[in-house]
Amino acid sequence: MGVAASEASKQLAHSVSFGITLAVLSNLAQMVYWKSQNRKGTYWNRVGPFVLVLLALPLVMLDLTRHVLQDGELWSESAMYRPYCVHHDVRCLSALGYACLLSTYAGFACMIAGVLWSANMVKKLQDSWRRTRSG
Repeated sequence: MGVAASEASKQLAHSVSFGITLAVLSNLAQMVYWKSQNRKGTYWNRVGPFVLVLLALPLVMLDLTRHVLQDGELWSESAMYRPYCVHHDVRCLSALGYACLLSTYAGFACMIAGVLWSANMVKKLQDSWRRTRSG
């Protein structure tokens, strides 16, 4: 038994999700940028984390943007699922649905990689492992 949601509540949820996600990701990109100002190493080592997080922003926002435009009836040909498909899961995704799904996953992968790189997690884990092993 599912819960029914009105169109207005779906539109509100999509808009709020869009706004919060955009704010969080853009602030994360700004934080990684400012941290990159003090990084040492090659050019790519300094700006790489920022580039990955910046790349994550449009990738993650693609599906949320599609939802908001579809809700506002600005993009009517943006169905996530193929019509008349009986499964209502990933097997019924349209080409746009697959593109949005892959874009979201790729965006989160870029974001996680950029944040971990910015935090210098590989070196921190290596140092911790050495301290643990040495005793």
